[in-house]
Amino acid sequence: MRLFRNKNFWIILLFDILLLSFCYYGAYWLRFDGQLSKGIWQQFSKTLLPLLFCKLASFYFFDLYRGMWRYTGIKDLLNLVKGTIAGSLLFVLYLVMEYHFAGFSRSIIVIDGVFTLVALGGIRLLIRLYYQRDPHFFEEIMFWHSAVRDNKKILIVGTGDLAERLLREIFGNSKLNYKVIGFVEKESSCFGMKIHGVPILGVLDDIPDLVDFYGIDDVFIADAHMSASKIKKLIELCTGRDVRFKVIPSLSERINGYISDHLRDLRVEDLLAREPIRIDMDMVKKEIEGTKVLVTGAGGSIGSELARQILEYHPLELILLDNAETSLYHIDLELSQKKTTTRIIPSIGDIRSHKGLDRIFKQYRPDFVYHAAAYKHVPLMEMTPLDAVNNNIIGTYKLASVACKYHVKEFVMISTDKAVHPSSIMGVTKRVAEMVAQSMNGNGTRFVVVRFGNVLGSNGSVVPLFEKQIASGGPVTVTHPEVTRFFMTIPEAVMLVLQAGSIGKGGELFLLDMGESVKIIDLARNMIRLAGLVPDRDIKIKFVGLRPGEKLKEELLIAGENVVNTAYDKIKICNNANNIDEAKLYKCIEHFNVLVKDSGDQNSVVGILKELVPAYKEHIDEHDQPKKDSIIQPQKASAVHPVEIKTEQ
Repeated sequence: MRLFRNKNFWIILLFDILLLSFCYYGAYWLRFDGQLSKGIWQQFSKTLLPLLFCKLASFYFFDLYRGMWRYTGIKDLLNLVKGTIAGSLLFVLYLVMEYHFAGFSRSIIVIDGVFTLVALGGIRLLIRLYYQRDPHFFEEIMFWHSAVRDNKKILIVGTGDLAERLLREIFGNSKLNYKVIGFVEKESSCFGMKIHGVPILGVLDDIPDLVDFYGIDDVFIADAHMSASKIKKLIELCTGRDVRFKVIPSLSERINGYISDHLRDLRVEDLLAREPIRIDMDMVKKEIEGTKVLVTGAGGSIGSELARQILEYHPLELILLDNAETSLYHIDLELSQKKTTTRIIPSIGDIRSHKGLDRIFKQYRPDFVYHAAAYKHVPLMEMTPLDAVNNNIIGTYKLASVACKYHVKEFVMISTDKAVHPSSIMGVTKRVAEMVAQSMNGNGTRFVVVRFGNVLGSNGSVVPLFEKQIASGGPVTVTHPEVTRFFMTIPEAVMLVLQAGSIGKGGELFLLDMGESVKIIDLARNMIRLAGLVPDRDIKIKFVGLRPGEKLKEELLIAGENVVNTAYDKIKICNNANNIDEAKLYKCIEHFNVLVKDSGDQNSVVGILKELVPAYKEHIDEHDQPKKDSIIQPQKASAVHPVEIKTEQ
């Protein structure tokens, strides 16, 4: 019924009535060579209304009045053919029943059907072509120079369905100020052919020449299967050519949206050679749906993403715990604006306060705890080991104890690869926190630890700091030419944390597959290239030396730890809980408590940490240090005065 209240429906219906009447008249005119006698006119007049009724009823049945003409496609044209044939057959049936088909020319039915298809199909296609014309077609005719100057010239990488759909959307959206020059494919199988009139100009290796020849402004990567290595090669080929790259994200990023609306700048994570994440969403949903979940450090980068993804699985309550008021306010505001039946509870609290935790757990009674709160910045923790111990170890102990007291079903702790052969206060305190969580298992609560490396875009991450350094003209500061790190995006790390939590039985330490380690110097160069600049020419790269607590390479596994595969390729289980001396652990925690209360000296803290974790090395060997403040000299001076910003890798 809503269809009949739509004014466009009545306009289209009236338009079709006029066209069908004209087609039926044209069939008579053609059949009788334009000589329409009085008897023929009477026959035409008597049968016009029945013909209109038969055809319009058929068109309605085949949904020709529910589609929008500007989006007419093959399916609509097929429906028009079906509707026309069905309408003609209904009309023939009417003539047989009413007149026994006596005195009627059969050719009129055929001619009328052909005219109907041509007229109605043609008008719909013309409307479609009008809306999908080059949006600047008339401008280029009347104001050629200004139109060309204002349009961004585009190359599209890829010739598949995604690339074709992107081209159609660019043609169909007059607000997009793009002029597509051509396509580029990975192989030369279709070279010289055209897609909607736009030529395929070459292969990936031809892009630098095409950019120079046509003055290309942007390159759109519209190939979902293009590997990270080929994207990196493409960026290297175009280094110094002042061309910007945009990419069509994965299906999950653009679902239910137009491709052109989701085009985004190429990011450094697109250059990481990683396989897609595979998780069992049903298992995670079954675990979380209808329960009460508490996230510590909910205002941080990992904690906030945990909260976002957990909300998608419809818990009864989501308790956001953080001691930072501003960050907690922002994540609460973000989640509260989403349509959800989950009760979102922001709670100011500190994991170092046993009384505060007890009050929160007593009030909300969470079923699951995801513990992401921690001090993570390596150089800062080297300066204040007592505070690192108080937060990372004692805070975890207090939180775990309260979780057991209130019969939490599962406690998932987020750990770090810096806990393996730790060389920093941050790393060794996180290793002890792992031991605390694993030792608490078996007290009515399942304790699970998930260990992974660096995440791109997190608070204090090297990526945003490199971006600031590049924007200020450099230099980009790297600690050491051989330093490497494992990287993972925040969303995929959290997805794997949730999956690991759902399969945990208690006591496990899960390792997330971080892929291949990345050289920080390569990361810096790629980010400079993504900014359209030339590494070592436009932007200097400066080595500042490893700082206390930093390592050249990170690891995810401690020697002697037994690793077992799971059903999920990117999640492994490390069986090391049996090696924990619980008596020594809790004795040291008591000692830590005394030192915290009495403001004990830092040397005592370090000594106890060494006793708990013999693998802990307090200092970095001198031979691991490059000459500080060494610079890769540029080939050309930068036009912007460099501003030094030291960063943490």
